[in-house]
Amino acid sequence: MQDYVFGLLSLICSLKGLSCTPWTMNVQDQVNGTLGQYVILPCIFTHPKQNSYTGEINIKWMQGNIHEPIVQCTFYNKTKGQDGKCIYSKSSERLLLQGNHRNGDISLRINNLQFTDASQYTCRVELDYNQFNKHTTLNINAPAQILSLCLDLDVLKVKCIAQGNPIPEVKWTSSSGPLEHFPIKTVHRVISSVPFSDQDVYTCQAVNSLGQDQITYPPNQNSSLSLSLMTGILGFLLLLGLVAFILNVVRRSKQDMGVQRVKTSIYQANETVYANISTCPAGETRQVDVYSTGALREEGKEEMIPRAQKNRPSRPPGPPPVIGEK
Repeated sequence: MQDYVFGLLSLICSLKGLSCTPWTMNVQDQVNGTLGQYVILPCIFTHPKQNSYTGEINIKWMQGNIHEPIVQCTFYNKTKGQDGKCIYSKSSERLLLQGNHRNGDISLRINNLQFTDASQYTCRVELDYNQFNKHTTLNINAPAQILSLCLDLDVLKVKCIAQGNPIPEVKWTSSSGPLEHFPIKTVHRVISSVPFSDQDVYTCQAVNSLGQDQITYPPNQNSSLSLSLMTGILGFLLLLGLVAFILNVVRRSKQDMGVQRVKTSIYQANETVYANISTCPAGETRQVDVYSTGALREEGKEEMIPRAQKNRPSRPPGPPPVIGEK
């Protein structure tokens, strides 16, 4: 309706020969964002007095059917060095005015998107004499995600809660095979339960067009498997270390035995050498100055000392002769 009114106004201005610029505002009918990410809602405008208006310009962003703005900024077109002053609602700390308002860009940025951000948004510009606004719709997409998997003791069932947009499909499997269930679906969540038995291990899987997620109950099954695997690996390594130690001990023992054999052979060889040493036979020629203490030696001569001379009779008993006695 507003486009029709301002189109008619532009036609009247043309018929009267007036130079008037009509309102324009460019927004997207729908914008898709991803849960936990950020999104920008584009809004770029011009107004009829773009080149001559010097009054106050108010910019507002509103969510849903609430007329209270979530973002409100004010600036003056004539003040080139003054930035706009913006006020954000208390619950809108994730909001930020994006773009250069002096060029008519008043796009809105929303950080850390939540499912509650999915709504219709209104971009509005208010001048002293008129206002103009357009609407855009924000959709929040999210890959399938399991929020919780637990045992409900009241009904003795394993309960799985998953979320996503599009709404995910839930599948149950156990150590006994696939399980039948009857899920309860809400806007972005699905709740499903299956009977519990302490003899089974349960897996809940959530799937949509953007992704999938799965969790196992009891939650320590994967940890036990990893622990068993690690224990097996450590045991194998310890066994290898023990075998290497034993082999090393055997090798060193063999080396020690070889050294012992070598030493024994040396000792035996030495004993054999010592056993072959014998006394000199009778009549052997030897050096006089080495073996005979009272003999004279002429240079270059050797004396034969018969073995019998060693057995000469001793001097008869009696007083020793007096030296010089005749």
